Amino acid sequence: MSCTIEKALADAKALVERLRDHDDAAESLIEQTTALNKRVEAMKQYQEEIQELNEVARHRPRSTLVMGIQQENRQIRELQQENKELRTSLEEHQSALELIMSKYREQMFRLLMASKKDDPGIITKLKEQHSK
Repeated sequence: MSCTIEKALADAKALVERLRDHDDAAESLIEQTTALNKRVEAMKQYQEEIQELNEVARHRPRSTLVMGIQQENRQIRELQQENKELRTSLEEHQSALELIMSKYREQMFRLLMASKKDDPGIITKLKEQHSK
C-alpha cells in the first residue's frame, strides 16, 4: 500500500467537503429546532392564557354572565334601531336636497333664458346642462 501525498491531500479535501456538508446540515437542523421551539413556547403561552381566562369565567356566576349577554343584546338592538332611523333621515335629507337643487337649476335656467334671449348658443348649452 503506497500512500502518496496527493492521495492524502485528495482524501483530506474530500473529508473537508463532507465536514462542510455536515456542518451546513447541522446549521439547518439548529434553525429548524429553534423555530419549532418558538412555536412550542407560543403554544404553551396561548394554552396558559386560555386556562387563565377559563378560570376567571368559572369564578363568575352564570347568572352574571347571562345578564351581561342580555344587556349587550339590548344595546345591539338599540344601535340597530338607531341605524335604521339615521338611514331613513339621511334618505329624506337627500331627497329634499335633490328637490331643492332641481328647483334651483330650473330657476337659474329661467333666469338665464330671460337675460340671454338673443344668444342661441348659450340657450342650447343651458338646455344641455338642465337636462343633465
